[in-house]
Amino acid sequence: MPNALVGMLSFIIELVLNMAQVIVIASVIISWVGADPYNAIVQLIRNITEPLYRPFRRLTEGFSGPIDLAPLIVLLIITTLQKGILPYLKLMILQP
Repeated sequence: MPNALVGMLSFIIELVLNMAQVIVIASVIISWVGADPYNAIVQLIRNITEPLYRPFRRLTEGFSGPIDLAPLIVLLIITTLQKGILPYLKLMILQP
């Protein structure tokens, strides 16, 4: 694969991961401040994040407490992809 294509692909993956991270953080902030659930932006953010949270909520439903752990797990996965896996994939692909 040419270096330019790998660079472009890695940039797109990083951009998508950064956007996902921002949307998850926005979702957490929305839940803290109790934003209007009928607001179009709030609905958009919830429609994007709820499918991400659903599998992790099933895993953590046995834990009781006021904190929803699903956004934290999603953020940990995103950060692991950004900082742990993606740089090594770039190195492996770009090495001759």
